[in-house]
Amino acid sequence: MSIISDSLKRIKPSPTIAVTQKARELRVAGKDVIGLGAGEPDFDTPNNIKKAAIKAIMRGDTKYTAVDGTPALKKAIIKKFKKENNLKYSNEEITVGTGGKQVLYNAFMATLNRGDEVIIPAPFWVSYPDMVLLAGGKPKIVKCNESENFKLTPQKLKKAISKKNKMVNIKFTIKSYRCKLYKSRDKKIISSIN
Repeated sequence: MSIISDSLKRIKPSPTIAVTQKARELRVAGKDVIGLGAGEPDFDTPNNIKKAAIKAIMRGDTKYTAVDGTPALKKAIIKKFKKENNLKYSNEEITVGTGGKQVLYNAFMATLNRGDEVIIPAPFWVSYPDMVLLAGGKPKIVKCNESENFKLTPQKLKKAISKKNKMVNIKFTIKSYRCKLYKSRDKKIISSIN
């Protein structure tokens, strides 16, 4: 009997870890390498953040917190969304995670049943299909072209939808693949498809 679970056997080794490790090896060998794998900043943590972390440790903020974020952090997030994005949220609508991938993984684990499909527009972060597989789902990749600004079009989404679809993984960020942000009308069109 294998110690590895059947769900873990469904996924492949991480390409992100492989390319990050290769960059480390090349640096050790004296090569000048720019690593584009793990997404780590190439600069040190800013001093104001270091000082705030040390101050928090010294005042005893070292215990477990609420899983979905401390009240103070949620309050700061609500304030940020209101000030910078003119969006209004309550504490109950805010959940804090360690990063986007962790939040998505939790969502997949909490909602997917065996065979449920998740539409993933490509290009995508390489972890997404394996996260869906681990949760028992089936990734359904939809290729998005440069001519479409790498956005999932309503036509492609409509074509990809089946009775097995449970989710569409759309990441609205300018950082990913330098794609242009979805405009409000894109979001409305995509959300209206059923």
